Amino acid sequence: MPAAPARLYLRDFLQQQVYNRRTVFKFALVGALGYLIYQGLLFLMYDSPAFPFLPDKGTSADLFLFEHDDMRLLITTIVATQSSIIGVFLGHSLWTFSNWPVARKPAWLRFLQFEAKALVSTLGILTVIVNVLTVEAGLPHYISLPIGIVAAFTWNWLWDSRFIWGKRRLG
Repeated sequence: MPAAPARLYLRDFLQQQVYNRRTVFKFALVGALGYLIYQGLLFLMYDSPAFPFLPDKGTSADLFLFEHDDMRLLITTIVATQSSIIGVFLGHSLWTFSNWPVARKPAWLRFLQFEAKALVSTLGILTVIVNVLTVEAGLPHYISLPIGIVAAFTWNWLWDSRFIWGKRRLG
């Protein structure tokens, strides 16, 4: 390879690496915002007296397929999850992937895909980990949550960057 094309190849490669890292950084920042939304609602609804109509901590309920030993935690994590999902979707749409040449699809379809992915990552992975580690293992929820976040991050990045905001194929 002549020297000029090699330099161009190296320059293009390095630019692509910086571009990809910048997107991962933005992805992580928007995820951190989602984390703050989730933690804030978890504190507000679970730990504070701001929602007196919710069941007391430790209230058990039979949910047909299983029994849950803390309905307040379950309700709170579901509300916090959905609020976080909406906030993160907006952040990714308006900032993280805003300059990507993404495959064309309507915003409503992208949101439904994001919501479906989130059912697995946030309601499945995150909510299950938080509830199992908190209720069954006895860890405080503020310790269980980061563990769940780390588990869900990889799943989210792969689906969001490759499928939901996947780059448009040329040709």
